[in-house]
This record gives sequence, structure tokens and C-alpha cells, in this order.
Amino acid sequence: MIQWLLPLYVAARRAGERGVWAYAVDAAAFAYAAYSLASAGEGALALLLLPYLVAPALVPRGRLRDYSGLAAALSAYGVLLMASPELHYKALGFAMAVAAPGALIAASPDLGSVEALFRYFVVSTVAGSLVVAGLSASGELGSALAFSGVALELGVFPAFYWVPDVFGRSAPEGLVLISGLAKLGAAFALMLLPLDVPAYASLPLAAASILVGNLGATASRDPRRLLGFASVFHAGLALFAFAVYKPLAPFLMFADSIGAMGLFSHISSPGPRWSAYVLSLNQIGVPPLLGFWPKLALLILTAQRLGPAAAAYLLANVAWSVAYYIRLASSTGAGTGRRPLAASLASAALGAAAPLWLLAAVPLLLPH
Repeated sequence: MIQWLLPLYVAARRAGERGVWAYAVDAAAFAYAAYSLASAGEGALALLLLPYLVAPALVPRGRLRDYSGLAAALSAYGVLLMASPELHYKALGFAMAVAAPGALIAASPDLGSVEALFRYFVVSTVAGSLVVAGLSASGELGSALAFSGVALELGVFPAFYWVPDVFGRSAPEGLVLISGLAKLGAAFALMLLPLDVPAYASLPLAAASILVGNLGATASRDPRRLLGFASVFHAGLALFAFAVYKPLAPFLMFADSIGAMGLFSHISSPGPRWSAYVLSLNQIGVPPLLGFWPKLALLILTAQRLGPAAAAYLLANVAWSVAYYIRLASSTGAGTGRRPLAASLASAALGAAAPLWLLAAVPLLLPH
């Protein structure tokens, strides 16, 4: 049915590019996507669509700001398509989920943002082509090709440098959607695409990504590049979760996307200083913020399945991230922006209420 509703949504959104009509159409699109996932028995995944709903409100400025709702909705529909059983819909869904947020990179049409836009679309095109080739093939080769495409989009080792490069060139308001929704879409792909990759192949990439991300973020002084390398670190955690227990990967990126989008919104239009600290602590995984719960689940499952040494490696790298996230929070400005404040409050509220709303996701997070 989505193949008929998607053109109707685009036409309705085109009829009203801004204002109340645009918000109403976007809200209806998100509601339908969540309902469809819940009806298909993926109720926990429907909860993880929340960043797609709040992301447009976190874009503080830019000529393309009015199109942020459209980009977020198309990305959410991409996730919905990836959840379908047909392989051609899965391939189309991946392309939509990761490409639509990238269009907002040029929210401010400066030279650096335009360069970053083209660089990202080159990466996204290659990643999508690998996924299409992998889904079209079969066996180990098909899984390897599709996994390579998803890993490229996530920005994991060894194909990670495009992330700080694109982030370092773009205006921060153009990075709100890509830092959260594009990465979350790729994490959804780890779970929803038929990727049969052994742990001995994915775990070294995950461990290297975690290390490289922390090293790069520690050495970076530009907050955009710092968050770019931090994104590599978080992508490594998601890939680690993929090797340990697939459904945990999108949950990890769900929590990290709220913090990343809020931090870029703060850099573009600063809010209270304490909101930057809350968002940074969310990325570290400090309780009771939202970022704490998936990292705790990852540590527990890693200790159970891979042993204490692997869990200690993860814990040491999470502790390492404290230094550069606190440095980032202390170096950002303070202002009256409401958007970073809203993101920090959302992280705190969702984290504090996790014992209630997380019950719906328990079947997703516990091994069968």
C-alpha cells in the first residue's frame, strides 16, 4: 500500500511547503509509518521512529529548513520499506532512508556545504549500489556486498574518513538530519536487511572504528569534526551490537541520534550551556539519560557472549569519550535557543521514563 501512499504524501507536501499544512501532512506521514510497523509486529521499531518526528524541529535555520520535515518523512518511509519482505523494496528503502536526510546538508548554501553535499551523495550512491548488488546476488557474496554498503554509510573502519570530512565542511544546521537520521537509517538496515555476516568479520571492524573514532575526536578542535569522529565511534558501537545481537544496533543509534542532532542544533543556534552538557552526557551514556540504556544492554550482552575482556574494551572506550565530550560542551557558546533545550529535555525524559516505555522493546532486546 505504501507504493500508492508515498506519491500522495509527496503531492500533498508539495501543495503546502511550509506552515500548518506542512506540519499536519508530516505528522500524518509519521503516524502512518509507526502504525504500519506496529501492525506488522514491529511495535518496538515504531518507538524508534521518534527521532524522525523531532528532527525537523531541531533545524534552527537555513534556506532548506522548511524541507526538513519532507526529508525526515521520506527517510522514515525508507525504514518502512526496509521492513517489507520484498528485496527490491528493501533496496529502495535503504536508498531513501540514507539519502533524504543528506539533502539538508546544503541548508545554508555556502561553498563548504555544497561541496559536502556532493561528497555525501557520492558516498551514498556507492553504498546504495553495493546494497542493491548484494540483495540481487545470493549467498556469502551477496551478504558481503550488502554489508559493505551499510558499513560504508555508517562510516566504519576502514571507510570512515568521509564522515569527519563532510561534517567539517558543512554548516552545523545542515548536519542535524544527517548526523541523526542517516545514521539511524543505516543502523535499521543492519537489522532489517538479510545480512549474514559472521562475527569474526564484523567485530574487528567494529573494534577498529571505536578506537579510530575516539582517537580522531580527541585530536579534533573543530566541534563539527569532533562530532564527525564521534559518529565513527558510535557507528562502531552499533556494528559491535550487530555482531553481538542485531536488534540492539538501531536502539543504540536511536539514543545517539537524539544527542547528535541536539548538539549540532546547539552549535548552530546555542541554547543554555547546561543543555550542551546534558546532550554530551547522553552521548557518553550517563544514567538516567537515554544514551545510558542501550550502552548498558550492549555491555551486558557482550560480557555474556564474548567474555569480560571484550566488555572491558567497550567500557574503556566509553570512558575515553568523556574527555572530548566534556571539552565540547565547555567550549560551545550559550544562548537563548530553544531547540537544544528541547533535545536535552527529551533525552532526560525518555531516559528517566525508560523503565515504562522500554517494556515494549524488551522482546526486541532480549536474545531468544
